[in-house]
Amino acid sequence: MKAATRLFAEYSYDAVGIREIANEADVNSAMISYYYGGKGGLHKEVFSRFVELVLDVSREQLGKAANSHELCDAMGRAFLTCARRNREVFMVGLRSLNRDLEWLREEQERIQRETEEYVTRFLVRTGHKEKMPHTRRLIFGAVMGMLFSDYLLGGGANINDDELLKEYAETIIRILQHGLPSLAE
Repeated sequence: MKAATRLFAEYSYDAVGIREIANEADVNSAMISYYYGGKGGLHKEVFSRFVELVLDVSREQLGKAANSHELCDAMGRAFLTCARRNREVFMVGLRSLNRDLEWLREEQERIQRETEEYVTRFLVRTGHKEKMPHTRRLIFGAVMGMLFSDYLLGGGANINDDELLKEYAETIIRILQHGLPSLAE
């Protein structure tokens, strides 16, 4: 799985073959098919790991933030830290978010369903009201897009440099704090 994650992150899912994964992992390609059902099964495992990381960060930050501004700050920093620690998994996950595969749709719906539950709990706990409830999915997409644009467009330059990451985080958090809280305060 580590070999597949590394190769999918570096070259993309479509550009990597089962033989390349097997060579990288120093195993027989039949073993990959046996244990994972092939390259698609490996992709599903990596994406599932991405989903778990996203949900863990969302659950934790939405569960402890006192208000929307604090949530934006804590969630922005937590996602960036998690992405930095799990760079390859996030690269694969972000690239996969827009793919049109049945099992991906199920996982995408799971992310949306569970984050919506966490947001609802946050709103109840903090006493906030949503001004535009139908925007929850849009908000999630905007947060993901802003937080990880560096990965997809910038080659990870900010994620890899401590000082740039700090500046990047501050910029993203300011954008989030000025835009998102106005929808739920």
